[in-house]
Formats: sequence, structure tokens, C-alpha cells
Amino acid sequence: MGEICMAQRVATEYKKLVLELNTWQMQSFIEMFQRGEFNTEVRVYDNGEKEIVLFDREEEIPLSFKLVGNLYTFEGGYTIRDARLANHMRQAVRRFKGTAVVHRMYPTYTMIYHYSEGKVMKIIEQKGDSQTLVFEYRDTVGDLQRLYEAQGVEDQIAWLRVYIDQLLDLRNRHQVSQLPTEEIDRQLASLSHQLFVLEA
Repeated sequence: MGEICMAQRVATEYKKLVLELNTWQMQSFIEMFQRGEFNTEVRVYDNGEKEIVLFDREEEIPLSFKLVGNLYTFEGGYTIRDARLANHMRQAVRRFKGTAVVHRMYPTYTMIYHYSEGKVMKIIEQKGDSQTLVFEYRDTVGDLQRLYEAQGVEDQIAWLRVYIDQLLDLRNRHQVSQLPTEEIDRQLASLSHQLFVLEA
């Protein structure tokens, strides 16, 4: 694979996060962090609302969920400094179809991720005052290979997940006019193997 230079992420800042969970999803959300062996605290209030507190290097990240009808709704922002906790939250946003604007901050630049219903819709690289559009979701599979090759291991994993999600969407919608199902399956198998190797 050759020597890979990987920029160290300073922090992950959620400028905005919106989650709507039913009772079962709320329990699953809590268990997802508890199973990941993160220190969590659940506070239940008289009106039925819940506050899930995550601990990030001894700092509290309180996620206050309001009960709206039969849904627990969170809307807010916060900063995560622990990379493992940030990665777990990213998985939660995908799994529970969250809407978010996330800034992954590095020493010399920031990657801005826009999520809608758990999917990455847009990625912007910001250096100083200048912004460059790096990726924008389309209904067809874009060419992410050049972007993938330019990234360090951590971002290669993120790119692979985006690419795999797009291929799965394409396959599930049976839009095979542009890409035969066999070709999609071949690419999925190859990308899944690359993801397995990088995450090992």
C-alpha cells in the first residue's frame, strides 16, 4: 500500500445535528454507546424526556431529547475530541438517519460533511477562507477513486463507506441502465474487501 501520511484530527464539531428516534430506536441508540464501552449516563425526567450524557475525555456531552408525540427529538451542536467517540457518533448518525453538518477539523484544514437522513450529501474542504467542493451526492455513482487515493487511511475508510452506500442505493433502486447488476456486485465485493483490510 506504500507509506501513508495521515493528518491527525484535532476535533469533530457538530455544528448541527437533528435526530428523531422512536422508543425502540432510543433504547438502541443508548445501547450502541454502552456496547462500545463508552461511559454514558441516562437521565429521565418527569415529563418523559431523556438526556443521554456521553463523556469525552472527562467532559460531558449532554444530548437532550424532547418528547414530541411518540418521538424523541434532539437538535443541537457539540464538539467531540476523542476520535473513537467521534467515529461511533458518525455510525449513529448513519444508522438512525440523522441530519447533520459536521466539521472534521485538522491542523491546517477542515472537512465539512453535510448529512441528510444518514447519507453524506456533500463534502467541502476548507482552508483558511477558501472552500472547495470535494464531493456531492448524485443519483448515479460518481468517480470517487481519485479522491480515495488522495486520502490517508482514516479518510479512505470514510470514502469507501460513501462509495459502498452509493452502490447499494443504485442496486436497491434497480437502476441498472448505467451499470449492470453484476458489475455493481463485483465493485461492492472489491470495496468491501478494501474496507475490511483498512479497518483491520
